[in-house]
Amino acid sequence: MSLKIKDIAEKANVSVATVSRVLNGSDKVSQETREKVMEVIEKYNYQPDKIATSLRRKKTGIYGIIFSVKGGKVLEDTYSTKFLKGVLNYLSKKGLKLIVDIHESSDIVEYYDSVIQSKIIDGFILLDLRKNDERIKFLNQKKFPFVVIGRNDENDFVYVDSDNVSGAYMAIKHLEELRCKRVLYISGNEGIPVSEQRLRGVESASNDLNVSVDVVYGDFDEEKTVEILKSILKKGFDYDGIFCASDTMAYAAIKFLKRFGIEVPIIGYDNIPLSEVVGLTTVDQNIIKIGYSAAQALDKMVNGEEVVSLVVPSKLVKRQSTLNFSKRYFK
Repeated sequence: MSLKIKDIAEKANVSVATVSRVLNGSDKVSQETREKVMEVIEKYNYQPDKIATSLRRKKTGIYGIIFSVKGGKVLEDTYSTKFLKGVLNYLSKKGLKLIVDIHESSDIVEYYDSVIQSKIIDGFILLDLRKNDERIKFLNQKKFPFVVIGRNDENDFVYVDSDNVSGAYMAIKHLEELRCKRVLYISGNEGIPVSEQRLRGVESASNDLNVSVDVVYGDFDEEKTVEILKSILKKGFDYDGIFCASDTMAYAAIKFLKRFGIEVPIIGYDNIPLSEVVGLTTVDQNIIKIGYSAAQALDKMVNGEEVVSLVVPSKLVKRQSTLNFSKRYFK
């Protein structure tokens, strides 16, 4: 028999409001009345309507992530895969849900507004942070819950981020330890906060350790990485080490240079599964923890709990793409 709250109220001889208080764990119900209501609930195996419950509470228990990239790229991007795994690890534990969407057009604020107006989700996790990000200003004005992956100059929001400065510094330091003195750094997209933070780490290490570093922007793209290396080869390749802003870029560099018999220490960034398979030294920014922590922070925010920003430490994972050279240099 499928009961509704009013049916429970009739059978327990109490008001609908009293049944609701019992279901919501209110302490404004006597123990005797609570037991009477619970007896009816257990007898008929009553299951609350989750949708109706969420509407009464004005919460759906659903959070949203909107990728501003082409759909295929999200599926191919192993950073996104690990990040979503972290998010879902938390949400599934709490019985919460996630909507993942893709929006490629320029009217991003209007799109976020339409999602808010639909009342489908309780809050956003924001990726692909930029300087003066218009989404931040809009969501702050709306006072709609959101947590950002990354930091920019304003930081007028709660964020979860990896320590990009120290991560990049560790990479250059490791190359210097391998006696690399002329390094090529293939960065991500120019002008975005994550690229600027990693560049800061690269430049700091370059100055501290007396390593010459040339910087080019590969936009986190394997094909562009290869085009950059083709252009360099035409002039003469004279680097003794390479650091790339992503593992996929680093692997593309290894494969391309190997065709020409060029082998130098190469370091990537992200520690995706591919890097372990191919023996790539990389900076691990603990992507799964970042996703988990972002979901946890957003859930707390939505439920009115105090939330603080978090910076997750990075670490260098050394593998054959550089360790093979340590054997060569330090016999």
